[in-house]
Amino acid sequence: MKLLTGAYCLSILFCLLCTGLKAQHLSGDAIADSAYGVALKYYHSYLAPEPALFRGPEYLVYSHLLKSGHPYFSDSVRTGTIRYAGIVYRDQRLLFDEVYGQVVIGDPYGGFRIALLSERIDSFTVEDHSFIRMTDSLNPSAPAVGFYEQLYRGRISLLKREKKVMLEDASIVEEGVRRYIATTVSYYIRNGRTYYAVNTTRGLMAAMKDRGREVKRFIRSHRLSMRKDKENTLIQVAAWYGGLNHQ
Repeated sequence: MKLLTGAYCLSILFCLLCTGLKAQHLSGDAIADSAYGVALKYYHSYLAPEPALFRGPEYLVYSHLLKSGHPYFSDSVRTGTIRYAGIVYRDQRLLFDEVYGQVVIGDPYGGFRIALLSERIDSFTVEDHSFIRMTDSLNPSAPAVGFYEQLYRGRISLLKREKKVMLEDASIVEEGVRRYIATTVSYYIRNGRTYYAVNTTRGLMAAMKDRGREVKRFIRSHRLSMRKDKENTLIQVAAWYGGLNHQ
């Protein structure tokens, strides 16, 4: 009977892999409510703890070495969903290390932490923040390989890349070498097949050059500012532009 059940589970896995591409376009709730979601739940419960997820090197925590800042997207473990090698894993406790670009989970027995293999991650969430992995591309305008937060997705896409680096400061001799975190943030809009860096007003105008005057008018009328509140301005402009009739 166990053999039969195992064979049945393998057949479900085959179906999951075959339908994985379709599932990429479903929201988390839609996946849970679909036939795919039901099969996925059975698959996960049968294999727990799942060998397909818990793959990767041990993650060595180093945040205690820092005098200021932390290397993570959020300062503590959060709940999220990971799409790993085409399979969706919901309700995972994770950290996103922005220094090394790694998604970190605990091993199933709570003994240590695992850095998941980044090249096998299609996307993941940290609570209500969604991330996708940009891969090598022949598109010359595509940004560098890595994880990007999706701030807006519609007719156009707005992506955010937050990158942290660990620096050393030996200027205070009495304290020895101090390590701290420095953060840089970059934004990109994909319009058609082209990506534009939109860290300045000029970059935003280039991304939406067909509606340049209207973009400026929208920013003024809504009292937005790229200098004072860049992220909110980009989100609002992207949503407005994405809703226009571009015929």
